[in-house]
Amino acid sequence: MIREKIAPEFYIEDHALIYGLLGKYAEEAHGEAGLDALAKGTILYSRERGIRMAKRALADGRELNMQTYLLYGEWADTRKKTSIQVSRIVPDFLNTVPQCAWNDSWLKYGLGKYGAVYCTHCDKNLVHGFNPAETVEISSVLTHGHPSCEFNWIGANFRTEQEFFDLMKLKGEISHYTMKDFLYHSGHVLSALRRAFYLELGVPETERICHKALDEFRCIMGDAKCDALEAEAELDFLEI
Repeated sequence: MIREKIAPEFYIEDHALIYGLLGKYAEEAHGEAGLDALAKGTILYSRERGIRMAKRALADGRELNMQTYLLYGEWADTRKKTSIQVSRIVPDFLNTVPQCAWNDSWLKYGLGKYGAVYCTHCDKNLVHGFNPAETVEISSVLTHGHPSCEFNWIGANFRTEQEFFDLMKLKGEISHYTMKDFLYHSGHVLSALRRAFYLELGVPETERICHKALDEFRCIMGDAKCDALEAEAELDFLEI
């Protein structure tokens, strides 16, 4: 199927599902070593996302600070499946997530354990990949059993609320080249975790894990989506 036709069918649930299934079968085969490989794959995936953001920002002549990080994020929940609340804008930007479509999806498929691994490593390594000098403080996480996720974006200092709103307006204006769809993000999950598993668990075991995960993904999401996911995973995810 042509990518342009199938890509709009991918969303957060697909992204969460392929991640969770890869974690499930890695643990099934290797226990704690499988979970450790999942964590390392999550770090790789997240840092590569941050690297792409940094490349785009530098190409636009921007400094790699926390305001720029917020500007160049690669996904948007256009279907409003996730609730994101701004708790504070000045002097530091802090937001909370009381309801999350990723968490909902992991719970739906009994994959919450692996979602917790994702949330332990993802955001802080996104920031690290973007600029190791920047940091985000995460004081609570839904997948860890807390009532919400809370993010304090250290260094995102806005003098006024209008400065923040102006940044969000600009974010929308440049989204045509900063945002990536969820077929792309799902393909990147498969690619990064597979590469990490190769290094940690070996080629034959990785192939068995990915085969099982993709078979289950195919059963749930259908042939067209699974074929598109496998094709997307062949991309170079450091290219912008």
